[in-house]
Amino acid sequence: MLRSFPSVTSEAAPSSVPSGPRESRLDGRPAVTAANLSVAYGRVPVLREIDLQVAAGECVALMGPNGAGKSTLLGCLVGVVRPACGEVSLFGKNARNRDARRQVGFAGQEPGLYAELSARENLIFSGRMYGVQNVNQHVSRLLEESNLTSAADRPVAQLSQGMRQRVAVLRAMVHQPQLVVLDEPSARLDTAGKQWLASLLTRCRDHGQTVCFASHDVAQCRTLADRIVQLDAGRIVAIDPGRVHDGDAWLRSA
Repeated sequence: MLRSFPSVTSEAAPSSVPSGPRESRLDGRPAVTAANLSVAYGRVPVLREIDLQVAAGECVALMGPNGAGKSTLLGCLVGVVRPACGEVSLFGKNARNRDARRQVGFAGQEPGLYAELSARENLIFSGRMYGVQNVNQHVSRLLEESNLTSAADRPVAQLSQGMRQRVAVLRAMVHQPQLVVLDEPSARLDTAGKQWLASLLTRCRDHGQTVCFASHDVAQCRTLADRIVQLDAGRIVAIDPGRVHDGDAWLRSA
């Protein structure tokens, strides 16, 4: 039976992550393994010899200046970007393997929704693609818990940017994937929307789902992430346990 996500309002949203000890969520098995990844667009290198492992149940944030390679790395993790060399495995399978990709939920920087369909129809369509049982009821519950019921049957083209972003994130999670990958998920969200997102990702963590997301929001990364991976010029320059280097020039301008 599908579990529901938490109902979130701006008053009820948590200010911190009540997820308990990190060790209680992580079982040590790798959910994501990236080995010697390099990507170039034409002659321009975008990723350079990236090695990264993410444990099952871990939440990892990617930070760095624009053009650092965050989106490209996430694209490699979900199998939509093919590296020039190196490989990515998800739960022990190649990232481009169909079975592996069905265990992933991905939302990119652009919502990528069907503009002529309603929010409800977008979610139902995605749920059916993944074989979600009782999909109509499941989607109705997700919409209600995300405060989107009043807008659920309007065409996506008529929704605000914040509402579209919420729908895009929900679409990535509608089939309850083992790995959730989000590229700048809070970029179009207001304060209440960011609180909703934090609570949603906290629930994912608490249920053992693995989360990888890119963000410029320092507070969000510090609150949610077990580790923060900092990229610059296509390379990993630091991996920190839930903290960032305040002295970095890009961080001061983020």
